[in-house]
Amino acid sequence: MKEKDTSHIEIYTMADCIDEMREDLIKGKEKGTTTYIDGMDDAWTWRLNEFNIWTGYSNEGKSLFLRYISLIKAIMEGTKFAFYAPEDFPAKEFFDDIIHTASGYSTDKDNPNFIRKELYDEMYNRLKDYFYFVYIRPPKNNLIEVLQSFIPLIEKEGVTGCMVDPLIKLARPKEYMNADDKYAAYVTTMATDFSRQFNISLHLVMHQLTPRMQENGLYPKPSMYNIKGGGTWADGTDNINSIWRPLYARDKQDDEVMFTSQKIKKQKLVGIPQDVKFRFDRKTNRYVNSETRQDLFDFDAHLRVPRMKLMF
Repeated sequence: MKEKDTSHIEIYTMADCIDEMREDLIKGKEKGTTTYIDGMDDAWTWRLNEFNIWTGYSNEGKSLFLRYISLIKAIMEGTKFAFYAPEDFPAKEFFDDIIHTASGYSTDKDNPNFIRKELYDEMYNRLKDYFYFVYIRPPKNNLIEVLQSFIPLIEKEGVTGCMVDPLIKLARPKEYMNADDKYAAYVTTMATDFSRQFNISLHLVMHQLTPRMQENGLYPKPSMYNIKGGGTWADGTDNINSIWRPLYARDKQDDEVMFTSQKIKKQKLVGIPQDVKFRFDRKTNRYVNSETRQDLFDFDAHLRVPRMKLMF
């Protein structure tokens, strides 16, 4: 009988792990690191080796908020990120949006808040080394191809944050075409293993099932159990966060936003599930305090960008 290949199987004893266990005991386990946003760290923090899902309704800011907190991490710590975000293709649109947030000025020439070229170039020079945009042409845009595209960026460029935005833009393998629960188990298994194997923070953006409008004309709060594809998603990930515009269904101009950490697997290390309210400033492309309307993060101070009157 031909000997079976067992190279993919790993078996550990307590003796194999005791040195690292003792080190954790003395130094403490690795905790999540700050978002630099007041109040948010109580709900969720960045932690390597973890797989996160971000969910919410269409066009309510899931992707925007994920880019926003990634930008802050890049500015404060030099963290590098890789985004597979085909809905933002061509890549220049993705990078333009980052410059809009960092500077607080629009990159749309027809906008009265239009950025000066000198400031645009300054933002480019400050941020160009922190973000990578991955695009994979269909039909090869499946999960394995996306994860494999991240590997050289992790190993050679030092990327520690990888984003797949959104899941719906991934080509689903034929064997899972009509089996949502099995596909969810497959994706969460592969994504969790990838985050552990490469010691990164991995993020997947997902939509909610089509909601039923309530009597007050609003949609209910997004739920981790209403993620498109079934409840299996909630079982297979480390953390689930949602972004919700509570009044958006009734008033598209309302800017209230609610971040919610709905599931935190390692609560002692990452945060306690809870809500955090703030608002979105369309002009600056930034999030602000819900009461004072001050920026949640002071980009101007950390980038030393003077808020001067535009000259035309």
